[in-house]
Amino acid sequence: MALGRRITRLMKAHWHELLERVETVIREEEAESAARQTARQELEDTLQPIHSTDSRPASSGASSPSVRETEKERALRVLGLPPDADLAAVRRAYRELIARSDPARFPDDSPERAKAEQIRQRIEQAYQTLLLHLDHSAQRFRNLSVD
Repeated sequence: MALGRRITRLMKAHWHELLERVETVIREEEAESAARQTARQELEDTLQPIHSTDSRPASSGASSPSVRETEKERALRVLGLPPDADLAAVRRAYRELIARSDPARFPDDSPERAKAEQIRQRIEQAYQTLLLHLDHSAQRFRNLSVD
């Protein structure tokens, strides 16, 4: 009897170990699938046209600073930053988003790669817009003309 109990305990232990391994693999696959779905959703959300949340009526004599301000607000939204973000926060967000939207992560000629390239272009454009507004030294160099 002692041998039978011992074998039963060993089999149960082995069985529970196998069940834990299978459950771990299933959890990892579900997490990977959820991450893929989240990434796909982020790509789709980013590709949606960005609509201005500005509820003010557009006047025919709109000045250039107000137009630039909406460009700045749009650029901040693309990078996922609050309206009072500083240059360091913009650079951090830019580096993080550029790394996350690297088209090289996707197979060639795949729709995900094309979307990642579009997202990367939007991020680049938003970053350049914010540099114009926040980095005053860059603005001075852009205004220089060499003849």
